[in-house]
Amino acid sequence: MSSAEQLVARLLGPEGQALAAAVDALPAAERATPRAVAALRRLGDAELVALALRVAEAETRRPLKFPAAEPLRFTPELLEQASAHPVASHRAARLAPFGPVLDLGCGAGGDLTRLAAAGARVAGLEADPLAAALARANLAALGLEGEVVTGRHPGTPLPAHRALFLDPARRAAGPRGRRRRDPRAFSPSAAEVAALLRHSDAWCLKWGPALPLDDDELAGPDGPLAGLAPGDWELETVSWRGELREAVLWGGAARRGVTRQATLLDGDVERWATHAYRGDGRVPTPTPAPPGPWLHEPDPALIRAGLLDAFATEHGLAPVAPAIAYLTGDATRSPFLRRWPLLEQLPLSIPALQAALDRHDAGPLVLKKRGFPLDPETLRPRLRTGGKRPVTVLIYRDRRAPGGHEHQVCVCGEQAGE
Repeated sequence: MSSAEQLVARLLGPEGQALAAAVDALPAAERATPRAVAALRRLGDAELVALALRVAEAETRRPLKFPAAEPLRFTPELLEQASAHPVASHRAARLAPFGPVLDLGCGAGGDLTRLAAAGARVAGLEADPLAAALARANLAALGLEGEVVTGRHPGTPLPAHRALFLDPARRAAGPRGRRRRDPRAFSPSAAEVAALLRHSDAWCLKWGPALPLDDDELAGPDGPLAGLAPGDWELETVSWRGELREAVLWGGAARRGVTRQATLLDGDVERWATHAYRGDGRVPTPTPAPPGPWLHEPDPALIRAGLLDAFATEHGLAPVAPAIAYLTGDATRSPFLRRWPLLEQLPLSIPALQAALDRHDAGPLVLKKRGFPLDPETLRPRLRTGGKRPVTVLIYRDRRAPGGHEHQVCVCGEQAGE
């Protein structure tokens, strides 16, 4: 048993349970003070106390990502790296039927446990001994079976598998490691990823949503899909709670014959509905149109999947300005849209905007923007809203606007419900 395995075993045993209870009894702000640590040291050595404090710190935020009742243990860094339960479960349901599944770089087992819960035989490979030990413990805590190998690729023989899940490490080693932008510097590197995918029957590659997603870069000489043709993979972008959570690439038997898909998970950590929009990313952009009678804000998964033009065309909507992701047209109901009735449009100026707010009896005020260089909240102290009507102000850039007024404002009513 490795030292990391022994440390985690102690954390889960009577010694660690007594220590965890003592940590929980302390106010969160006082747990790391010298006085508190000295008191905790009476219950365990320095290494165990340090781990117990890190696990307790992660536990305060864990219910934001995983069901509260699940007895999972993370450190803050490993929790930050883990996909939220709805996102990981959505992905696992698609990949699990092609198992056995290898999670290469499994961390503390957030994705590994979702894959096992979806019915897959699973194995994980993890370079960090502590993370690997926590992954084994988390599988056991949920009554799930799986193998976790401590090692790094390349260099460690891979457990037997048919399907591969891979989330390349994008941070340098260490708790404060910087995020790397060049796929050649990831671990595994883009070239190593490409080789792994070619030898898997089905695969899912988690790719940062801020990274290039166009075919030429993905399949270029330095890309993770080098040697593959565009039809060899599919792109899915996933949002949850209104935020873009991930972009994933699917290949091999896991493909569904859809080039691009935007997925919206609507709900909380434990219950959610899944909405999908599938389309062609090569649809021409609709001609921009003047705002009204409704303004629509598309979900970020739709935008990042490159499906906004297809969606807008299908629903009879148009952008309010070139390269601006506010859509205008008749009221359109869709899980992928938020919408507001247009009250007034005007060039951005504080006096003119204030006059418009007064005309519409503005009270509770929401400020949003696209293509505007400042945080719109910087405008709030300069605006007075003493009325009763909820108002949303959308600020956007339109370089075609007459008179050099490239920043335009749409004053809108309250967001419409479904």
